[in-house]
Amino acid sequence: MDEGRGFEHLQKPLRGGGLFNEEPDYLEYNYRGRPYSEKLFFNAGLSYMGGSVAGFVFGGYRGLAAAPSGKFKVKMNGLLNGAGKYGSRAGNGAGVLALFYTSFEKLVDMSGADELVGEAIPYFNQVTAGTATGMLYKCTARPTTMLLAGAVGGIGVGALSFAEYWWNTSRF
Repeated sequence: MDEGRGFEHLQKPLRGGGLFNEEPDYLEYNYRGRPYSEKLFFNAGLSYMGGSVAGFVFGGYRGLAAAPSGKFKVKMNGLLNGAGKYGSRAGNGAGVLALFYTSFEKLVDMSGADELVGEAIPYFNQVTAGTATGMLYKCTARPTTMLLAGAVGGIGVGALSFAEYWWNTSRF
């Protein structure tokens, strides 16, 4: 074994004159926002978590209130049963709605319909995606129920979009 030999032969030569490059390093910027897959995972995950927590709290309260006995074990069993029942349902439902909404928003964005409408309908992509999500969610019900769900989805998402715009512009 050669004891005088160092590790200099293992280092790769640096191009550009050293460790710090003289040219500026620009970050990629997408003016349309985050990519579809990133939005999809974020929205679905956040909605699933929020729905699960809300369902867990609601179901836990109902299970605790409906416990047939005042014993600790019976009350705890009722709490856990109710929380598990409502938490999983609410989480799955909210996650699927987020998946629908994100997919419809991307489809409307890709179609270019918002450019045709212009400023005539503010938040066109969001309102259209909310309407389509509500209609798809209740597509197996009666047509009036489906249209009502679409209206609720469109109005709800439009109100949230307006509230977000107002919040971002009114801060000082």
